[in-house]
Amino acid sequence: MIEGGKHTTEEAMAALSMTVEEIEEMEANPEKYRRDEDLPPPIGKYGSLFLEFLKENYPGRHAALTLEMVLRDVCAEVNEETLDMMETVTAQLRAKTPRPKGDFMATVQYETAIRDRAEEFVLREIVYKYR
Repeated sequence: MIEGGKHTTEEAMAALSMTVEEIEEMEANPEKYRRDEDLPPPIGKYGSLFLEFLKENYPGRHAALTLEMVLRDVCAEVNEETLDMMETVTAQLRAKTPRPKGDFMATVQYETAIRDRAEEFVLREIVYKYR
């Protein structure tokens, strides 16, 4: 043992009964040793946007969620909620606005405009809100 009560890497590996080769194998192929239930939920595009919004505008809330160890869960929830709302709003906008017929570029512009309007709405109503 090193002074101050700290263990060397070799002592720590011996305590875990692992060889250097086993540790290197785990580091080289982490997917092989990781279980799906050990992985945090993916936060996605809108969860990432919410995370940045929280860091910049509400650092105290960001710190509180981090300390409670629920920040990733909240971000994942925001992402899911946003994706669900995007589908709903997109369907509503398509129902209100007729799709252009015949011209491919007009159809692409129509789809882009629908997506952009829906995204603008969900960003304002879900992502960029205090939670």
